[in-house]
Amino acid sequence: MGANVIDLTTVAAVNSWLNQGSTVDAAIIQGAITAFSRFVLTLTGRNNLSQIQSYSEMYDGTGGARQHLRNYPILSVSSLMIGTTALPQSLDPSKPGWVIDTSGLQAALALRSGGGGERAWADGAGGGRGGFWGGYGNAPPLGYTPYRFSEGIMNVAVSYTAGYVLSVPAEGGTVPASPGPYILSVANAANFYADQGVKLANGTALVAVVYPAAPGAGQYNVNPATGQYTFNSAQAGAAVNFAYQYGGTPYDLAQAATELVAARYKSRQWIEQVSQVQPGIGTTAYSRLGIPPQVGMILEHYKTRHIPQ
Repeated sequence: MGANVIDLTTVAAVNSWLNQGSTVDAAIIQGAITAFSRFVLTLTGRNNLSQIQSYSEMYDGTGGARQHLRNYPILSVSSLMIGTTALPQSLDPSKPGWVIDTSGLQAALALRSGGGGERAWADGAGGGRGGFWGGYGNAPPLGYTPYRFSEGIMNVAVSYTAGYVLSVPAEGGTVPASPGPYILSVANAANFYADQGVKLANGTALVAVVYPAAPGAGQYNVNPATGQYTFNSAQAGAAVNFAYQYGGTPYDLAQAATELVAARYKSRQWIEQVSQVQPGIGTTAYSRLGIPPQVGMILEHYKTRHIPQ
């Protein structure tokens, strides 16, 4: 049985926690990891806790200014439609449109109705007239309503990206020597999310150019789809440090998964035993808890706090 995309930890991490060889009972431990990971997804009501993924979903409109989505944290939104109206992103409090609601777990989209004292649209997405609040925080004029996710059956369509982002502050590497190609991939290239900068070993920062533009001396580009960094020949053989972000399992959840799988692996030696008498020593009692308290507290944090339709 191989690793699964839903896995919250790895065989190597579990064996390290058990202080044993990295390949000991690998198949048994891998099976326990995937089974526990599926259990966590079921318990928390989540679809994925180990990757950044893109989703296209339909929802029943709530009639309110917020729409909770099934997957979070929400990282970006590529499109939002309410009925037949496509809504833009609001880049300013005075501009109507959608924003990612950061007041909680980034699990919802919120609608701004604008506040610049001008009419937002000819017809509001909720079916009412317009979609703005009056200037300077005043109530909307008579007959106008703020923007809303109008009530309806599967009338809200959203395409978005969600997942947990982890940061790597400094990962070392060496640019290939001449004649190149002068390309390096970071360790987490498969789940690469965003570049955070590159520095030479002496601390000099290189300048990023937008992919696929060819980098000049002292520059680099990064392919966001592959996590591959390309340098100029002027940096041939240079030691560099990458700072970047990638999608993965949050550190506390990964540790909780590691500890619980390790505990289950060790408990194979006393399946269904409550205690065992050790002549001349005493009695050994075994834990009967399904989930250790410290693991349970972490899982509680990742439970879905809303029930999106």
